[in-house]
Amino acid sequence: MTPAMDRAETKSRYDIARDCVHCGLCLPVCPTYLHLGNEADSPRGRIYLMRAHEEGRQAVTPAFAEHLDLCLVCRACETACPSGVRFGVMMEEFRALLRDSATSSPEKSASFAGTVGRWLLLHVLPSRGRLHRFVQMLRFVQATRMDKLAQRSGLLRLLGLDAQAALAPRVPATKERRGWPAMLPAVGKRRARVLFLRGCVAPEFLPEVQTSSIAALRHNGCEVVTPPEQTCCGALHFHLGYRPQGLRLLERNLAAFSPRADFDAVIVNAAGCGSTLKEYGQVAHEIPNLAAPAQEFAASVRDISEFLDTLGLVGPEHPVRARVAYDEPCHLLHGQGVSAAPKRILAAIPGVEIVTLAEADRCCGSAGVYNLAHPELARAILQEKIRHIAASGADTVATGNAGCILQIRSGLQQAARTEPHLEHVRVVHPMQLLAAAYGPGPIDA
Repeated sequence: MTPAMDRAETKSRYDIARDCVHCGLCLPVCPTYLHLGNEADSPRGRIYLMRAHEEGRQAVTPAFAEHLDLCLVCRACETACPSGVRFGVMMEEFRALLRDSATSSPEKSASFAGTVGRWLLLHVLPSRGRLHRFVQMLRFVQATRMDKLAQRSGLLRLLGLDAQAALAPRVPATKERRGWPAMLPAVGKRRARVLFLRGCVAPEFLPEVQTSSIAALRHNGCEVVTPPEQTCCGALHFHLGYRPQGLRLLERNLAAFSPRADFDAVIVNAAGCGSTLKEYGQVAHEIPNLAAPAQEFAASVRDISEFLDTLGLVGPEHPVRARVAYDEPCHLLHGQGVSAAPKRILAAIPGVEIVTLAEADRCCGSAGVYNLAHPELARAILQEKIRHIAASGADTVATGNAGCILQIRSGLQQAARTEPHLEHVRVVHPMQLLAAAYGPGPIDA
């Protein structure tokens, strides 16, 4: 049973807090504790604070809120915990509580960067049209080098956006972000019919990940259906405590996916999205009209590597020459309990040499939008990841989450200024390597 499936059991956040026996096994795996050295910034410390609040011993203060806000919710503590404490559930519920608090809600003292981030989260991500227009505007800014001008002039620093702007990925050409048909047939004999989560950020910033994923599915005998009515999965909304908005997105996705009959799985190629979709039943358990369909939907969700590994991989024939270090996305490893499947897929690709990556199970610092909200701490966490990549001798890093891909790419670009050989290390989704091993034609094959 995966951690996500186990989480279907419903407990109050106070009951979850009482499961903690304060053994401290979570401390060595917590990135914020390792970097800050503060017990209150560890899972054990945060649980103590949350339990104290539930017992009326701890008020909601700015300091209390900051300790919770600094958590990446990477959930490595859940994997390490011998008592099975569902830390992610607690954090999401408490962040929702803080968001409603008149004392410490981020809305009460929001920076300009925070205001922009909230606007993007609440009004842009849920709308495919608005997101596309926003990305088109960003592409224009990059093409005209207005971003460089704003940086040199000090405008970005004045607005508090300099660290966030440094993380902005280059926007691919419009023709690369053209989308794909709602239904694509299997290559060869059909072995399965799957529904594909389109995603929000990936189609705009990483379109090659989406087309490669579809190609890999089709070459493995899957008919791929992408429901056009689907929307953002709500992962960031639940993660940051915007529960009502997340539930509205959940309801829209149930309507988009549920009427489809005769399918084998809902396929997700982003770890964070997949973890949230597998927990739809948990987050909607108190809503009468959503509880049952959300639970049924969640049971059908599979990460793409998990699904292909179970289906039985069609042997790829084209060699892909690469020394690959596999980095474990937090919400695939700790949220979904999926680790062996992507490694088996990579090992099955002819020409791929797998190299060891130290602390591959440690967070890269992306954590949804953590790298935008806490850029300095996220950068410190990322630098450790980059050091391990450099030491591995890999020329390719494979990881199954869009945010991780963009974060590690950014870190390598920064590090290449002093270590030029890192400029040639590419960061890809495992499906890009698999699709390349099946040959050309990612969509039209």
